[in-house]
Amino acid sequence: MKTIYFYVPKGTIDKLQFLDELNHLEWEKIIEIRKFLSGNCTSWILTTYFHMKQNGFSCQLIDYIPESGILIADRDTLGNQYPYFGKVMLICVKGDREFHPSAHLHIVQNPLESQNKNNKLWNPYHIPIWPQVSLIPRSSERGSLVKNIAFMGSRSNFADEFKSEQWFKAIKELDCQWEPMFNPDQWNDYSNVDVVIAVRSFDGKTYKYKPASKLVNCWHAGVVGIFPPESAFMAVKKSELDFLIVNSLGETIEAVKRLKNDPKLYLSMIENGQKRKPEFSEERLNEYWNSFFNNYVFEEYEKWLKITEFQRRTDFINRYIRLKLDRTKKRIKRRVGIKDLD
Repeated sequence: MKTIYFYVPKGTIDKLQFLDELNHLEWEKIIEIRKFLSGNCTSWILTTYFHMKQNGFSCQLIDYIPESGILIADRDTLGNQYPYFGKVMLICVKGDREFHPSAHLHIVQNPLESQNKNNKLWNPYHIPIWPQVSLIPRSSERGSLVKNIAFMGSRSNFADEFKSEQWFKAIKELDCQWEPMFNPDQWNDYSNVDVVIAVRSFDGKTYKYKPASKLVNCWHAGVVGIFPPESAFMAVKKSELDFLIVNSLGETIEAVKRLKNDPKLYLSMIENGQKRKPEFSEERLNEYWNSFFNNYVFEEYEKWLKITEFQRRTDFINRYIRLKLDRTKKRIKRRVGIKDLD
């Protein structure tokens, strides 16, 4: 079996030796890792490395570029240097960043990116993000109570409307408590959360590069979610009970009111989430990754080895040019005030 190299930032290898001794990724260890590694490297590279090694794959953590072989790295760790890797087939976990010209394959977290024909040059492959580690579910004792309304995420993904007097007044009138949680250390604890609202904006953007992780976390935690019709949420939506869709602050207020006044609806949505969560469980994600390597990567690597040096360089140059063109288009759009709905 081919060895899969997992790339981590220089100077972190010694701190990560304990991973090979774990039987389970403990939350305390993840917190420890986050002190010196980005969230993407932790959630994509290290978590995948741990599980694939448990699944019997030949894996190795490295902080350098090998002379040859299969290398997987997250976009943040790779940075904005674009070297040509002649004998290394690079797989870039893109996340919500740009594609990387040095990579032959990309892993994307939103299915829209893998279905977009304009992205064919980047060879995107969709895999959902791993479930939240050490998630603490909502207390069953809370029943159908709708009291604590939370936002879990970074400030950059927090719509301005939820800082308004209109929102604060509405929450007070509904006898609810608004709890925005910006500290990553809080994002696993849903024990006292009744409803999660996750709205980046009400501007109609599809956010084609974002995952459905906030919705999936709600299903795992036994919490009802209120979301805008972003592409990732709509891609996994199967019924009206999956989440409540809102397009404005007014609709969000009405959604909270509806849940508050209809305990039967609230409990039905909780029950539905319990039925949906196995689709995004750790076991299912293991299946996704096993299939990715066994049925795609290893075959793709053999094909890649047969490509001429000239063709590899040509592919690299085409990807690099495409990156520059995409950046230029975005700058022009901003300059002339064209709204980008992506």
